Amino acid sequence: MFSQIFKKVPAGGIVIPMLFAGLINSFFPQFFNLGPTSSSIAKIDGLNAIISITLVAVGSQLTFSRLKKALHRGFTLFIFKWIGSIVLGFLYIKIFGNKGIFGMTSLCFIAAISNQNNSIFVGLINDYGDEYDMASAAITSIISVPIFTFLTLSILNVANITPSSILDLALPILVGIFLGNIDKGFCKFLGESQKYILPFLGFSIGAGIDLSTLIKGGLGGIALSLMAILAAFLFTLPADIFINKRPGWAGLSISTAAGNSIIVPALVSDLDPSWQSTMAISEAQLGTVVILTSILVPVVVGLWNKKHGVEKIYR
Repeated sequence: MFSQIFKKVPAGGIVIPMLFAGLINSFFPQFFNLGPTSSSIAKIDGLNAIISITLVAVGSQLTFSRLKKALHRGFTLFIFKWIGSIVLGFLYIKIFGNKGIFGMTSLCFIAAISNQNNSIFVGLINDYGDEYDMASAAITSIISVPIFTFLTLSILNVANITPSSILDLALPILVGIFLGNIDKGFCKFLGESQKYILPFLGFSIGAGIDLSTLIKGGLGGIALSLMAILAAFLFTLPADIFINKRPGWAGLSISTAAGNSIIVPALVSDLDPSWQSTMAISEAQLGTVVILTSILVPVVVGLWNKKHGVEKIYR
């Protein structure tokens, strides 16, 4: 029964456990604090451990035989996501200034549109993609860490940048690439393992979500969520269709926001105290973006694929 539900919901293997854990954490916040075993999955260290395992599996699919096509797809999405973030961020600052509009600062806007939840992307690949899409996730994973947002903020003179987290992200991917290329068995095993990893990843993400954030984030958070999805229609969707020659769902799939985008206001405030007065509202708004895009993007992708006749791949 549950497997059928997972199949009907886009990225259901990660979204359904995420929402389930989010509901538990919202109404029973002490549920995941019973002891070290139960609390580990809800802590950032536990989530990062599962993400690292996922990145090893993703990296293992980037074999030499798939390299050219996977790099082409992944870098196309990466570059156009970045271009879109810079162009839209520049226009937002030019029109509204750093204070923004309706409480949505330029910092918050850029953090929302320049980030992506690679776990949702991998979940949607598991539903609709092929082995080249899965391998391309090793490239798009770069967008899911704050360093990419910091680089965009730096280019637009909003914040300084510290690049040390790039190596931290790259290490599990490189391990996966090594394992996938030295043995075809590793490549096959790790590729098939992702559908079993994703529900645990989704549950761990959800265990750190408080749905009351939707209320705190208010209309600003909802507006930012819609802007993040709209940005994909303007940049990564056309790039996926016209450059990658693909149906376009992958270009929409990277319009989510990862949970670590919420920490961007605090990190920037440490570098520039002038942002401290807006830190709390920015964190609430970005929390709303994380929740809503994680829910809405799989739905949008499902509707897009239904309209264009893209069928699910039941692995």
